[in-house]
Amino acid sequence: MSQPSDLQTAQPRTAKFSFPPGDEEELLVLPLGGNIYRLEESSMLAEARYHDIIEAEALSDGTLRFVRVATPSNLKTVSCTLPHAGFESPALSALLDRIMAAGGNWERVFGGVLLLHLPAAEEAAVLDQLKRLTKNP
Repeated sequence: MSQPSDLQTAQPRTAKFSFPPGDEEELLVLPLGGNIYRLEESSMLAEARYHDIIEAEALSDGTLRFVRVATPSNLKTVSCTLPHAGFESPALSALLDRIMAAGGNWERVFGGVLLLHLPAAEEAAVLDQLKRLTKNP
C-alpha cells in the first residue's frame, strides 16, 4: 500500500480495465493506494464516471478488473450530442471554461458527445445555458 507521502505525489496514469462480461477499456486514473483509484475520465463501458472513487483488482497481466464504484463523485454528469460546429462555438467554450472554474469538468467522446460533470451549485444555470446553446448553435 502507498504511504501518505506517495499519495500526495501520485500522478494520473492510463490503465487498462476489464469489465464484465470481458470488455476492456483504457482509462486515466489516479492511484490512491491499494486497489483504490479515482477516475480522471468517464468509462463508456461501466457506470463509472469522472472523479468516482473505484475499487479494481490487479490481474497478472497488469489489467485492472473493475470491482465497484466505492464512492460516487459529487458531480452531476449530463450528456448531449452536438454537431462538429457546435464544439467550435465561442459560447460553448465560455460555458466549458465556467464549468472548469467552478470545479467541474467536461469530456468529448465519440466525436460528438459532450459529457458535463457539474457541481450542484452550477447545475441549473449550466443546463439552462446549454439548452439555449443547443437550440441556437
